[in-house]
Amino acid sequence: MAFDAWTESRKQLVKFGLIGVLAVLTDLACYWIFLNLLPEEVANGTMRNEMVAKALSFLCGLLVTYQFNKRWTWRRKDRNNRRLGKFMLTYGISLVLNVVINTGMLELLHRQPPFTNLPYKYFIAFAVATGLCASFTFLGQKFWIFRSEVGPVPEADAG
Repeated sequence: MAFDAWTESRKQLVKFGLIGVLAVLTDLACYWIFLNLLPEEVANGTMRNEMVAKALSFLCGLLVTYQFNKRWTWRRKDRNNRRLGKFMLTYGISLVLNVVINTGMLELLHRQPPFTNLPYKYFIAFAVATGLCASFTFLGQKFWIFRSEVGPVPEADAG
């Protein structure tokens, strides 16, 4: 039984990873597009375009991850508003973390002398923010949003 549970968890992790790659590619492509489409300063000069571009691109990746993980990784086909609410809360927290980590990494990479000469600063910041948030969201999906609501299967009586 423990081996079967581990095997199922590994399958879920692999599926989550594959969908994550698709979501990250969506996120990265949209981030690049938004960085190039948005003016350098947005919201009347109160925000830099990196923050808005990252938030919008994250939301694009969010759409991909919810639909594919719900149906393929966690095999849920029902419409469950409570689950959707949990998902949105988890990803809302992840969105804030993602933007803050991405912004903090860019600040570090652009201003701290050992890092100022590094190439691909936007990609590095993106990768760090995405990696940390992926761990957070996997745990949130597995143990809170899509956790199995069925307890252990009782063993049949021998008599």
